[in-house]
Amino acid sequence: MQFIYIFTLMFLSIFGLAVLIKLIAWAILSKGAHRHDVYVRSGEDISGFVESVRRDPHVARVVILSAGNDWDKESRRLAERYSNVHFLNQD
Repeated sequence: MQFIYIFTLMFLSIFGLAVLIKLIAWAILSKGAHRHDVYVRSGEDISGFVESVRRDPHVARVVILSAGNDWDKESRRLAERYSNVHFLNQD
């Protein structure tokens, strides 16, 4: 009976340690793998925000949503200037 008890404890501790090591290694190796899209509405100071956000390594692309005002021209210009910036016109 003690053999089964000790065997079970050793198995669970070794298995738990292996899973813990795997999770830590996965967290370290996939740290930079998650990239997200950023959605913003065109506005007054959109150029400064877009220029700073697009350089972030965790941002895949910046999508500027049309607000239907004069700031859409600036947003279109930014989308033409940078490859990871897109302008979405909502008619």
